[in-house]
Amino acid sequence: MLTDKLNLALIAAIVMAVCGMLVFSEASTVKAAADQTTIYIVGKAEDTAVGTITFPQGEPSATISDPYSNVDSGSPQVVAASNSEPVARLKNTSGGTLTVWLEITGWTNGIVTAEDYELVTTGTATVDVVDNVLSADGGAVASFSTGLTIDAGLYKDLYLEVTLGAVSGKSGSSTLTILGET
Repeated sequence: MLTDKLNLALIAAIVMAVCGMLVFSEASTVKAAADQTTIYIVGKAEDTAVGTITFPQGEPSATISDPYSNVDSGSPQVVAASNSEPVARLKNTSGGTLTVWLEITGWTNGIVTAEDYELVTTGTATVDVVDNVLSADGGAVASFSTGLTIDAGLYKDLYLEVTLGAVSGKSGSSTLTILGET
């Protein structure tokens, strides 16, 4: 089904700590068929590879929308009608336009009940809601097209948000994969 697609970047293991969450990425880039690096997950202001994304603590059933990356540790994601800032950016270093696909594995221990994302043109300062559903139940989602593209040499801002389950004091994990299609 996705045999023609290039696995373009972030494979992130997401681990939940007592009502909080850490997202660990492999911080690696995946090579295209011609051994060309295609997409990086980078900080919001510099092209440094993101190694971790941390969601701060939250109460059971709370929505957490202010994660931060290890690159931008002093600057969490901001979701607001103005002055919005993403958690990270996707950078297309391939020679062509790529359509972004996402997939996620189910969460262990029922830690997360929903995940949302936004993928917008870099510099968009008016992201006041993260509501594109990645998973409405915290379960696995097979690869699906976001319908959004990133032109060669350009970026998209990535916003993430999770809703915690009613479980407290547990940890869990999931894997987010970003795929691309030429």
